[in-house]
Amino acid sequence: MSKPSLTEIYKIYFLIGIQLLGGGYVILPLLQKYLVEERKWLSEEELIDYFAVSQCIPGIIAGNIAMFSGYKARKSLGALTAIIGLITPSFFAIIILANILINFTDNIYVQKAFWGIRISVIVLILITVKEMWSKSVNSKFTYILFFIILLLLILLPVSPAFIIIIAALTAFFYSKIGEKKNA
Repeated sequence: MSKPSLTEIYKIYFLIGIQLLGGGYVILPLLQKYLVEERKWLSEEELIDYFAVSQCIPGIIAGNIAMFSGYKARKSLGALTAIIGLITPSFFAIIILANILINFTDNIYVQKAFWGIRISVIVLILITVKEMWSKSVNSKFTYILFFIILLLLILLPVSPAFIIIIAALTAFFYSKIGEKKNA
């Protein structure tokens, strides 16, 4: 695979930015389509890894994923180009919509449109969870780890960051034990 040009990176992320509505989870199906399936700039595993790391570091998930995938394609300039491409549509949309919506916030049709948007975002999140589930929760160990993490998050008032660190360490040590058994 040849390196994509900075213009190609900008165009793809601009296109993703136009379609991105609802945050980090919504970007996954778009990245899957444009970067994994159509252009093969990333593998599915890389995309999931970038998504996982993007949730663990400060910042917007979509921006973090754009940074990682842009960096993979063209190093620092690729990362910067991907982020700029991703945020350009939102930047202009916010400016335009803020000027328009300020006059229509009490309008019933505008309120119903936002209700419909929220529902579509929930559907996109569910699709993402389904895809990530099949690729990430695929063994007895990952099922057990998933349910332990779920219970901890539901029952205890602990930070998700703490849970992520504990889960990562648990998986790391589990893989080390597996390596010793296979050696």
